[in-house]
Amino acid sequence: MAIYTCLDMIRDCRANAAAGWSYLVRTYLPVTRWLLEHYQQQRPLETVVQQLQDPKLPLWAAPGPATERDFVVQLRLQIIPDPNVADNPLDLEILTRAFEPLTAIERQFVWFDTMAYDTGKTAIVMNVEPNTVEGARQRGDEMLRSNMDNWSRGLLRKHGWALGHAARGARTDACLPHLAFLEMIDGRITWNRKKDIEFHLMKCWYCVDHFCRIREADYALHAVSPLGDEEVARFRKLLNLPEERKPLLARLFGR
Repeated sequence: MAIYTCLDMIRDCRANAAAGWSYLVRTYLPVTRWLLEHYQQQRPLETVVQQLQDPKLPLWAAPGPATERDFVVQLRLQIIPDPNVADNPLDLEILTRAFEPLTAIERQFVWFDTMAYDTGKTAIVMNVEPNTVEGARQRGDEMLRSNMDNWSRGLLRKHGWALGHAARGARTDACLPHLAFLEMIDGRITWNRKKDIEFHLMKCWYCVDHFCRIREADYALHAVSPLGDEEVARFRKLLNLPEERKPLLARLFGR
């Protein structure tokens, strides 16, 4: 039997086919809810679902996200767009200068702070000990303080939205292909290739940001629980989808 994938879903949602929206409800609404809660977005999930029906969204543009984790990264951008941020005392040049001594993985520990991840949650996502994350963040704070006139604790978290927006605008043709991040997470990479990727991360905030977003997507996909049948039915009705047919055995035995 053929396996229905995220790419199949994107194709079907683009064509406004019921199969695509049904798959989105069961598989990605739990992730959507998780993202809204993490970023403290007080928006009803029903409103977000209706927003996703817009065929003009970049999320549905051909050829679409390459993998499931890429899809979740793009989904977050659609449901939680960057707000207008003014008077940001931080910029990527300051971070580049201040964080020059940090390694590629330490830069990710620090960047997760801009994404509202505390030390414990960052450690879980990165699969390291919390004190490893905390040590890198403490050093990062000291480095920022020595490179700024008006430093205060918590600047990265406070200005995370602006820094993320700036990083996504710093993409160049030299940035890493999306498969590089997946290979790093999944451990399907040679030592030399790993070193090349880490060298690039040392000088590219776009790729640091994107790597952390891919890690976030990977974590969220494993952290969520599926929607219950009542919720699924409610969202199917909201999307004007036909009632979901029960499996044959369930129908035969009246379940």
